[in-house]
Amino acid sequence: MKLGEKLLEYRKKKGLSQEQLAERVGVTRQTISNWELSETSPNPEQLKKLSSELNVSIDELLDNDIQNVIVEKVSSTEKLSKTILQILKFFILMVVLGVAFVLFYMIFNVFIPKDYGREIEESIYCKIYGEEHGLTINYYETTGDIKETGSDGYFIDILDLDKYSDAHQVFNVINDYVKMNGGNCIRFSDRYLNDYVDMEIVEGTLTKTGATIRINEVNDYDLTYGEAFWIEKFDREKNTFNKLEVLCKNCAFNMPAYMVDPNNPLELKQEWGLLYGELSKGTYRLVKEVTFDSDRPVSESNIFYIYVEFEIE
Repeated sequence: MKLGEKLLEYRKKKGLSQEQLAERVGVTRQTISNWELSETSPNPEQLKKLSSELNVSIDELLDNDIQNVIVEKVSSTEKLSKTILQILKFFILMVVLGVAFVLFYMIFNVFIPKDYGREIEESIYCKIYGEEHGLTINYYETTGDIKETGSDGYFIDILDLDKYSDAHQVFNVINDYVKMNGGNCIRFSDRYLNDYVDMEIVEGTLTKTGATIRINEVNDYDLTYGEAFWIEKFDREKNTFNKLEVLCKNCAFNMPAYMVDPNNPLELKQEWGLLYGELSKGTYRLVKEVTFDSDRPVSESNIFYIYVEFEIE
């Protein structure tokens, strides 16, 4: 029920005419008529006088209007509260997930030992702009994390390699740069050059005390080959090659330097009878030293290796 209808209802209950109520409230009869027709509304002071003359509370007079306002405000407040509550729940959830992630990260990386894998030494040797430059990295196989780096400083300076922590990324950056600038590189692990140099035993020359080996370079890498070599025997239980113990403690090699023309393989006769005696039945490999003929070594040592496997029946 509207305010005007309320005024009309309570005025009639009191037995007052519009003129009488108007006189008591201090307004004209037309004003009372306008209020009852809901064309205008009384101000707060006039509401107090109406309440007193009609013997009814202001709340009662404004019942329907004020209730709608209150209901609307309550509804809006509830919606706002629900929205704020949802935002708080989401924020709390994000905080909990963030804390859980940090705890998991700490537990996984601090308390649980990380499997870095075995340590690998890998090198890259490049020719660029008529110069030779190299770099060797000791890193962990599983993660690629760099443990130690050795080089002449050329690539580290021009490519800002210190910003990389993954060894494979470093090698790829160097290789891409050299190729883009007309150079070429060779890359090898644990100082073995078998991917770039072929070494084989000449057919019919293998005995228990020696063999003739043939060395062939796929490209000219400025490598020098000497007489120094050793024999390793395969241990099937441990699945590894182990260096044989030398019998002749006072024996030594002469060290002539041999270069290999890519179009003309080098043959060298290797006699190991004085060093190891006759080899027993098993799987062996002959490992030979190789030296980079370079003014700028790949690392602190420019000695590397090639090998060939063979069977003694």
